[in-house]
Amino acid sequence: MNAIFAAIHSHAESLLALRIFFSSCLVIVILAGLYVFKNRQGFFSRDPDVTADHYGARNLRLWQVILVWILAIDLLVMMLWRL
Repeated sequence: MNAIFAAIHSHAESLLALRIFFSSCLVIVILAGLYVFKNRQGFFSRDPDVTADHYGARNLRLWQVILVWILAIDLLVMMLWRL
């Protein structure tokens, strides 16, 4: 059992690497959100080939993307805060 614990490194050794990793992921997610916001007309505009594509469906798709983006930002900020 001592051999297993000897192979486990302390948390302080990996702290800097984890902060760098989660910081870079946070920057990537923020930039992806800005890209989607900038091009939202192209992503969420009306599609003439879809018959049931009305304002409510387009708005729902937009809010689904926004909520996933907010949750990803929240997860990454919480990970950085707890480190």
